[in-house]
Amino acid sequence: MGQRPILKAFARSRRRPVRRHVPPLSRLRLFADEWLLWRVARGSDRLMPLRQAITAHAPAMIALCDTDLNASIAAPLRAELLLDPAKGAPRIAAVLEVIRRETGLALRDNQIECAVLLLNGDCVELRTGEGKTLAAVLAALVAASVGVSVHVVTVNDYLAERDHALIAPLAARLRLSSDVILQTDSDDEKRHAYDHDILYGTNKSFVFDHLRDKREAHKMQDEARPRQTGQALAIVDEVDSVLIDDATVPMILSEPADRPPVVDLVLFRNLIAFARAMETGEDRARDSHGNWRLTRQGIARLEAAAANWRHPLAKSSDIVDMAELGMTAVYGFLKGVAYIVNEGEVIMVDQATGRLMPDRKWDYGLQQMVEMVAVVEPTAETRTVGHITQQTYFRQYRVLSGLTGTAHECRSEFWAIYQLGVKPVAPHAPSQMKSCGLKLFRTADEKWRSVAARAIEVATTRAVLIGLNDVAESAALKEVFDEIDQDVAVLDAMTESQEAELVAVAGVQGRITIATHLAGRGTDIALDADVRDAGGLHVIIASVMASGRLERQLYGRAARQGDPGSYDRMISLEDRGLSEGAFSPWRSVVTWIMRRRILPTFCLANIHADRDRRARSLRRKTLLREQDMTKRLGYR
Repeated sequence: MGQRPILKAFARSRRRPVRRHVPPLSRLRLFADEWLLWRVARGSDRLMPLRQAITAHAPAMIALCDTDLNASIAAPLRAELLLDPAKGAPRIAAVLEVIRRETGLALRDNQIECAVLLLNGDCVELRTGEGKTLAAVLAALVAASVGVSVHVVTVNDYLAERDHALIAPLAARLRLSSDVILQTDSDDEKRHAYDHDILYGTNKSFVFDHLRDKREAHKMQDEARPRQTGQALAIVDEVDSVLIDDATVPMILSEPADRPPVVDLVLFRNLIAFARAMETGEDRARDSHGNWRLTRQGIARLEAAAANWRHPLAKSSDIVDMAELGMTAVYGFLKGVAYIVNEGEVIMVDQATGRLMPDRKWDYGLQQMVEMVAVVEPTAETRTVGHITQQTYFRQYRVLSGLTGTAHECRSEFWAIYQLGVKPVAPHAPSQMKSCGLKLFRTADEKWRSVAARAIEVATTRAVLIGLNDVAESAALKEVFDEIDQDVAVLDAMTESQEAELVAVAGVQGRITIATHLAGRGTDIALDADVRDAGGLHVIIASVMASGRLERQLYGRAARQGDPGSYDRMISLEDRGLSEGAFSPWRSVVTWIMRRRILPTFCLANIHADRDRRARSLRRKTLLREQDMTKRLGYR
């Protein structure tokens, strides 16, 4: 089943950075791991003696004075002995006591179990609100105390800064150094940050710094001064978002090239006009992957139109691909869904998190046509100078671990790609979550008005969070609230900078917050006492989400840490989640059944499962394509 990596200290070096050799994954092994071997890879709980020993040593650490406690932590200990009950338990118990003295927080047994599993290189599933952030802090401090360089990976800069603020005084108390890297930092600031014992940052920051180092090493050779010093231990928070959702497409490092030639811009305008003239069904149709394609009649119309276009591509078969890119720009990438326009610039929106991606661009041609559709000045062409999949980058860590509240659906993929076994950890208190069922509406307008009425009704005594997919949906629902003069807060890609302040008051009685997936990751909505007594936070899932995991993340904002809470699911037959995307034969069947309002809960679960299977297949193909390219080109 693969040998468990041993936690080991490595000297940080820019010239010889610590990385694990990543062997290629065969299609046969991927298939076997994903469909069978992950089921037997979980193993027995061999870490139970270590957890028992930590509990046994805790009282002795409480009795120590600060000087003796410091001495116990400063005592030499080899990293590979950290998970040994006799050698490692006293060190972990001592760090626990430092956390208690500095913060006043005594970690619960399930948080300690979570930290131990992280040190063992596992993927931990712990319900939202159970204190995963502090468990990651414990694991990072313990590993760093024995000389292991630790990268704590989060999903955005806000969470990286927030979590680093928590660990910084604790690290200083243990005479360890810590820092955070932001995507806006300079190269010198990043080099300084990578020299610290514990480093917080987003997956995009770590991956792009890796690509920049490789790019500069190739260009400058011996004169290059890399940023990163290696990849020893990674603790990935919200691991399914980073290693699953963000792994669908490679991370591409690009640099500006020349401005588009006038002849290209004329072609792009012609393609957009042509796409807008295409009739659904007759000239254009979706393929099995949900992409817009020209029909035979559409291709004939294209040949006639292209005969008058003065561009070399107009006389080649490539013009069909370009025309289909034009249809993607017009019909596939919708404003408020795939992108927003801010200060005259098209900014992509991450479909999994709802966050902006200002550093990402589509391929040449598609990017410029999207900008034209959005009535924005077309930008310069970008040239790809480096690329890597998330799968390859994170497999380079000597030890990889992660934690999330929603890993269950991804167990087979975690094992097949990363050799990460998913280990569920029990919550400290029984869940008081109540489901109010699924309500299905014929039209979107009927749904929005019912959602608004339900939210106002519940908010008389409680707080309400309404979960949606994108900016366009939040604008549509906000308009309904405006019509009835009801004040609501909106947290989406347009208001991302206000995330902290909006979340801080989302648990106040009478508060209604409309939110995309921004509110589903890493946030903790504190409840007023009156709200808690009245039944806690109520969440309304008001769109067909891309997967059941995204639903769980959103309604997981309620009923945290033993609090009461509840959720509704309210969707319509006009939701884009039902009509768009790739359709397998089975999904077509269950969608047809659902449109007749038969077994909606069963049908929705099957739609989610089908989309998950297709997304998993796409990620597998992305990795295998990268491996094939590496083999052909000899790229390292």
